[in-house]
Amino acid sequence: MEGGIKMNVTDLVNILNGLDDQDLDMRLYFTRKKPNGKYQSYSPTIDPDLQKEIKDIVKLAVEKVQNVEQRPFSPIGTIEGCIETYAPNEVTSFNDILESMSEDFVSRKEIPPEEISKLTFYCLKIYTEEGDILFFRRVTKFNRLKGGFFGKFTNGDFMKLDGTLLGIDPNVDIVILGEEMLILNHISLERIFSIQDQYHEKASQTLDLVRRTNRITNYEQFREDCLSDGRVTRALTKLLNEEDSMHQVFENFENVIQVIDIFGLNIEIAEENTKLVYEDKSQLLDITRLMRDSFYRSWINNRDGFDEGV
Repeated sequence: MEGGIKMNVTDLVNILNGLDDQDLDMRLYFTRKKPNGKYQSYSPTIDPDLQKEIKDIVKLAVEKVQNVEQRPFSPIGTIEGCIETYAPNEVTSFNDILESMSEDFVSRKEIPPEEISKLTFYCLKIYTEEGDILFFRRVTKFNRLKGGFFGKFTNGDFMKLDGTLLGIDPNVDIVILGEEMLILNHISLERIFSIQDQYHEKASQTLDLVRRTNRITNYEQFREDCLSDGRVTRALTKLLNEEDSMHQVFENFENVIQVIDIFGLNIEIAEENTKLVYEDKSQLLDITRLMRDSFYRSWINNRDGFDEGV
């Protein structure tokens, strides 16, 4: 679940700059995930002047990251000062979201007031000669003032506004052009595309590989505890792409024992030094770090440490 092709942000900005503001072709979608797991999208009409304003908002957002370092998406988190790349087809829910925006399923009617509070993100689709560009952003909601209300002046009168306001702020979370995805906000990828289930599935595949090694006692409890811990499921998702490394760790089990001793890990060894004894959740991160070969000794200061990513 890790990878991605670097998006040329400068080319993207040039595409947006080359659009004719008097002849913009775009759609705005507001979407929520329903309890049954399906997505519901609404696509209201956009005033032409507002279209230009929204286009300028997303253009400014991507201009800010033209020179920012890009790294492949990692489930365990991004590096500060970097943005991530990914392939849209790697996101399980992506096609379901696109389907909800298709002419067969999207709603053009006015969004029911009771639905507005349930909307989780919006997507601006701009049609260009180079392909459709999708900009995703989590919805900004304006809640009612405690003990009061919002209002506006209209023709000299002060009018009360209802509580169903949505905001378009000057930020973008995700940009998609063709087979390339640029992630400007790591947590938004998880929340917009609801990929917790995807992490769970990938982690389960990793745990199946762990079971086959027969190196952990009380395996079923270990598996259950892993899948109930979000941080561990992210690490196991990443580990699925490091399968060969994990097998080498368990094959070199004498080194595992040595690391446990050097770092004073609270993990017992059983069955003639061939298995890790799993007892409780307090051991999850250390066992995961062992499987990822995250422990190290530095060359210069001869310092012991471990990868903080897990």
